[in-house]
Amino acid sequence: MRCVLFSGGPVEDFDQVPFRLKAGDYVISCDRGYEAAQRFGVRPHLMVGDFDSYHGPVDPAVPVHTVPARKDDTDTLLGARIGLEKGYREFLILGGFGGRLDHTVANLQTLCFLAEQGAKGEIRANRNRAWVVRNGELALEPMEGWHISVFAADGPCEGVTLEGLSYPLQNYRMVPSFPIGVSNEFTGVTAHIWVDQGTLLVIASREV
Repeated sequence: MRCVLFSGGPVEDFDQVPFRLKAGDYVISCDRGYEAAQRFGVRPHLMVGDFDSYHGPVDPAVPVHTVPARKDDTDTLLGARIGLEKGYREFLILGGFGGRLDHTVANLQTLCFLAEQGAKGEIRANRNRAWVVRNGELALEPMEGWHISVFAADGPCEGVTLEGLSYPLQNYRMVPSFPIGVSNEFTGVTAHIWVDQGTLLVIASREV
């Protein structure tokens, strides 16, 4: 089962993403993400937020969880927490890129938070996708026309190994202050990204 979060980024940043609901998906719209859900023709199972960016009507059939504007969590992180509480361990975030840079960084940190909880998360947009792998492995099928970058997310990462990419690494110590993993390339086979200890941020970006 998967929890789909519609975040508040501009819809034109992810309107070309191939997306369809799967059986068992649970959809949460996070504040202005409700507009995006409507554009995709999706009625959320829940709407959460402080309503500082969405001021329109809400379908009476959609439960609403309202929180104060002065809070610690972003609306997207709040949606992720709710999804975890409901037992979901796979998350897809739409609308996580393309708007304010600070919210983009916060959404990337939300992926790290999910990984800390033992969950898998992905942010998907038209020209960018992001994942986090923590103390484990991520396998990605080749993506023609895309670059793949790997960064140390929250501190030194030990035992980083990259296979199936043009620039491989073997048992490397990756640190946040040196972007050695930027702009790698797929080689036509499944790419394997391992980290023995630490958290890696993996970003795929399509050529403009």
